[in-house]
Amino acid sequence: MKKKNNEDEKLYNAKNDRIKYDYRIHKKRALKRDHKTIIDELKHIRKFEIFIKFKNIEIFDQNIADQYINWLFRENLSLSFINDNLRILKEFLKWLERQRGYKSKIDYNHIDYLNISNNQRKMAKAKEYQESYTYQEIIKTIRQMPENSNIAKRNKAIISLQALASLRPSELRTVKMKNLRNINDKYFIDVNPKNMEVKFAKQRKADFMPLPKDISQNLLNWYKFLKEINFKNADPLFPIIPNNFNQNNLFEENIKFTGIKANSSICNIFKKAFTNAGFEYINPHNFRHTAIRFAETQSPAFLNAVRQSLGHSSIETSFNSYGTLSEYDQRERINGLEYDFEKE
Repeated sequence: MKKKNNEDEKLYNAKNDRIKYDYRIHKKRALKRDHKTIIDELKHIRKFEIFIKFKNIEIFDQNIADQYINWLFRENLSLSFINDNLRILKEFLKWLERQRGYKSKIDYNHIDYLNISNNQRKMAKAKEYQESYTYQEIIKTIRQMPENSNIAKRNKAIISLQALASLRPSELRTVKMKNLRNINDKYFIDVNPKNMEVKFAKQRKADFMPLPKDISQNLLNWYKFLKEINFKNADPLFPIIPNNFNQNNLFEENIKFTGIKANSSICNIFKKAFTNAGFEYINPHNFRHTAIRFAETQSPAFLNAVRQSLGHSSIETSFNSYGTLSEYDQRERINGLEYDFEKE
């Protein structure tokens, strides 16, 4: 075990790091996992290393499995984190058990001891109710946003597009000019992993919700403006716009041909707009909850279309992840049903 002399005093084990590097290559080349996913999984494996005080991972056995699970619970970590951590660690150890130098040291059967109870797994996977705005609140917020600068117009277009298409923040941040499409006067976003950051690299067509015309016009006016200043198809729909004072001490905005870099910058735009409108800030990802909760009050065909637009492979995904009702809505649906039970 070695000790790095830095402010965090990060510990590491050279032998463990070499085998984790091999595992990283395996995940990347054989399993085709993306870089972010691999890094997140390595952080979970490091959690186990911290517990064993950076001894060689090969010391793992059934007793250490039990001790590790107890330690995770003593750390007051969420059931969701513990469940994910054990799943990832088991996958790593099952791979490690097949590697040269580890086959005789790790008992495959001992890996199965890295389990929590069925009830705990169900609790870990249980989803809490996710708050979301109503379309009325979103429309009110957008209409209150200023348009007195290019930054203000861009920000208004960003939230307008999110209201219309319910993209993921990374998709919204990386959307290009060419991804805004129009067929027969019906607008949509061609969510394409070739030029946008798309979850699971899954292409889809995100059709616009039937919101008031001024909401879509905010976006179309911004698109037209960018075209007028020579933005091309491959350029970002929502570019960076630095603002500063020029040599004449006059405030100016310089629109770059590069897109917004961080999801946090997108979130800050939403936070400012909604708090200024008098609403509590809710992550822009939750616009997807807004879409599903609205769609489930409409026809089955409309709900299925929104499901496809969001990129869900099944209606169960839409309901399980986004369609949970609030206690108020649940009570209204049940108590609001009118049925004559005396008719038979």
